[in-house]
Amino acid sequence: MSERVDLRNRINVMLFHFDQRLGPRLLFNVAEIQDARITASLTRLMDFNFMQEMKAFVNAMANVVYSSLFFSIPNPLARGGSEQFMLSVVIFDPTITEYLTISSLEEEMVKTISRLIELSEMFIIVTYTNPILDDFPEVGNCLSSLRDNAISIFQELFYGQFEGRKDAISQILGKIGIEAGKNIIQKLTPDQDDSSRTYLDTILNSQILSRWGRINILHFDPDEKVATVSLRNSIWTDSLGVIATKACAYVEGMLEAIFSHILEEPIICNEMRCAAEYSYVHDCIFQIAPGGVSREIISLQEDQAIREMGKNERKITIESIKEDIGEEHYYDLDPMIKLIQIFNKAPFISDHFYQQSESQIKFLVVCNYWRYPDDIICKTCEQWIKKFSKVSVNLTKSKHRICEITYETE
Repeated sequence: MSERVDLRNRINVMLFHFDQRLGPRLLFNVAEIQDARITASLTRLMDFNFMQEMKAFVNAMANVVYSSLFFSIPNPLARGGSEQFMLSVVIFDPTITEYLTISSLEEEMVKTISRLIELSEMFIIVTYTNPILDDFPEVGNCLSSLRDNAISIFQELFYGQFEGRKDAISQILGKIGIEAGKNIIQKLTPDQDDSSRTYLDTILNSQILSRWGRINILHFDPDEKVATVSLRNSIWTDSLGVIATKACAYVEGMLEAIFSHILEEPIICNEMRCAAEYSYVHDCIFQIAPGGVSREIISLQEDQAIREMGKNERKITIESIKEDIGEEHYYDLDPMIKLIQIFNKAPFISDHFYQQSESQIKFLVVCNYWRYPDDIICKTCEQWIKKFSKVSVNLTKSKHRICEITYETE
């Protein structure tokens, strides 16, 4: 699972000020690792002319993706009667999950801006040529809090669900690609006299694979069981454009299944370079090599290990409950267990997580009806949960399909 420390190294929060004469300048960069070259490049790219106030704008360049919000604070002493700022959450070396979901941070950014516009420090900062964050503790707290919340959102909602080195969406696409590769092999059987290379060419040149792009073998050694494959006009990169991260996990999984079958050995396929990473790259490059154990088997073993750990922990917990108050009473008394049972049964809830404090338990519920207005589903949902769980809860709908359901602990 991607570590929290890795996210801290890659997520920055930046505050910019737009001077009518000098243009945009970076005021503060809240980051674990400071890189003057990167921040200078970002500053040159920032332009407020095309941005609407308090409307998030997501962009990507090289190995960076960022979400920005432009806002202004009235100031009669400034040109135009206001000071103009921009708040940005920047992710370095983003995964495809992070790229596709960075817009979910908009709500947290709006909350931060609501706090910033009330601070008197914001009027003083603009008078400094090179302000230092330590001199403006209230602003520093706002920016640090936003960064911590952004890290928490990505960690809990995406990374916490899957084990492995890749992000959630890439893992899902990779597994789908493996199943697709197995189906392709079943449909395209080799002739009796076909060599492994001839059979491979038949598969890669087939109409089934051509829909995903133009595949070429740059190198193939069946004895060493290694190969290098290029892909041009990948449907994934053509659809997503330049997003500063690899996007062909589906093709990666598909090639893995195909080469594992042809070479009669579990093979690992890794995308070494992707056309979605850089605007000047046209071909995606995949490296084929023996893996010892296929990624599918590794994933199965990890899942099984997690299940066994869960069973063991549950056994210990139940034994402790029986010793304390008895298992049957525990289910009657604990509202958290009731809510978990309800969420597991609800057809319109696809997943849920919880955060616990001394006075409150908050469930983050992934709802399948999040696009509808509150009066269509949310009020009914809240009433339904209260009725069947017999727990007094409060439901708050968010903009990124995660609803907050809280109840006060006694």
